[in-house]
Amino acid sequence: MIRLGGPPRILTVLAAALVAISAAIAGQANVAATSSLNQAESARQQLNIDLLAAAAGGYTDRDLAPILDRRQELVSVAPPRGAGDRAVFFNARADGLAGLRLALPSLQAHQLDLLQRATRTRLDDLQNEIDQDEKMGVDPVDLQPLRSRAQVVADMLATAHGPIDFRRAFDAMGVPIEQAAQLRLGRAADLAAVQAEADRLKAATGGSLDALRTIGAQALAEGRNLAAAEAYLRLNPGRRYALLESNAARFGGTSVEDVALAVALEERYRDEIHSGLLASLPRKLILISITASELWAYQDQTLYVHTLVTTGRPELPTDRGLMMIARKQSPVHFISPFPKGSPYDYGTIDARYALFFQPSGEAIHDSWWRSWYGPGSNIGEHGSHGCVGVPYGPIDLLYPWADVGTPVLVIPGDGTTVANQLVEKTYDDPFWGEGPITI
Repeated sequence: MIRLGGPPRILTVLAAALVAISAAIAGQANVAATSSLNQAESARQQLNIDLLAAAAGGYTDRDLAPILDRRQELVSVAPPRGAGDRAVFFNARADGLAGLRLALPSLQAHQLDLLQRATRTRLDDLQNEIDQDEKMGVDPVDLQPLRSRAQVVADMLATAHGPIDFRRAFDAMGVPIEQAAQLRLGRAADLAAVQAEADRLKAATGGSLDALRTIGAQALAEGRNLAAAEAYLRLNPGRRYALLESNAARFGGTSVEDVALAVALEERYRDEIHSGLLASLPRKLILISITASELWAYQDQTLYVHTLVTTGRPELPTDRGLMMIARKQSPVHFISPFPKGSPYDYGTIDARYALFFQPSGEAIHDSWWRSWYGPGSNIGEHGSHGCVGVPYGPIDLLYPWADVGTPVLVIPGDGTTVANQLVEKTYDDPFWGEGPITI
């Protein structure tokens, strides 16, 4: 007879054992999964630390993209649900991240090599641009800053170690390369602008190199005098004057075409200096050149009076510098400050007008006793005692026009360099202070 009731005892025991075994297996799987997860997380953190160090060393996300992209792929995949599968999954993730960490130094070395080669190639490009400019005749004044920049970059490369150093050197050449290209365009435009004048000069001189050089030397001297006037006014002649000086070296060429272009450019630079000087003049100014024995009076950048004059004889030269009309007198009675018997004693002289511009008594005045003015009129006994003699006509215009306080600028005007002419300065009126005049 079959007995009814609950499961046999043995079955109950077996079922309980199976549950316990399953729980143990599950526990072990969870432990393994947790351990592999920790290993993967540790590998991820170690890789991140290395990546941060690489970034601090100058490597960009673009440089490290292969590592960054693969890391993102590894950490973004969702783990499976099963504990056993998760252990395998996280072990694979840990191995992948560890492999990326091992690959990182090789990637850094590769990217650094690329940066080095790119930077040195770009330096070669800059030098090539400069060489092209030089062949085209770009002025050394404009090329020198680029040469200096190329040398700075070469020095940077000599001591460069990491990507930051090479990127800094690479970036330092972008603007100079563009500038070098622009210089060629500018040179072409300058040559085109003066070509007609060069052709005229060749025709006017019959292609004579000596005649062309004479014209160029005259333009150089005139440009120097204009630049000296700027310097006496405490202005910086700057690049225009530097171009004038450096371009003059081309007068020594043997090609008529090249010399004619150089002379035409010299005239252009001279004219640019003149325009710059006029643009910087105060409202009124009297400019006197000792060598040329000329006086120019300007108002609102426009010539008002131009005349030949007589200046001080070599033993009693007219002061050179930036002065001003201190007082006016008409008529005027001059009394010689030199004792009787002195070779410089002139007794007394009456004149119509006098514009005193120097504390010692130097003045711009009419000189009815003179028969001629201009270069040479100040030599020997013909020269003044430091004053500036002006013929009637011009002095009649100048006296009522010149206000007390009008600047008077006296320059050597001898066609030498600005530096040489500045050395000859003898007096600046303290009224003008140290900087450029602004009235």
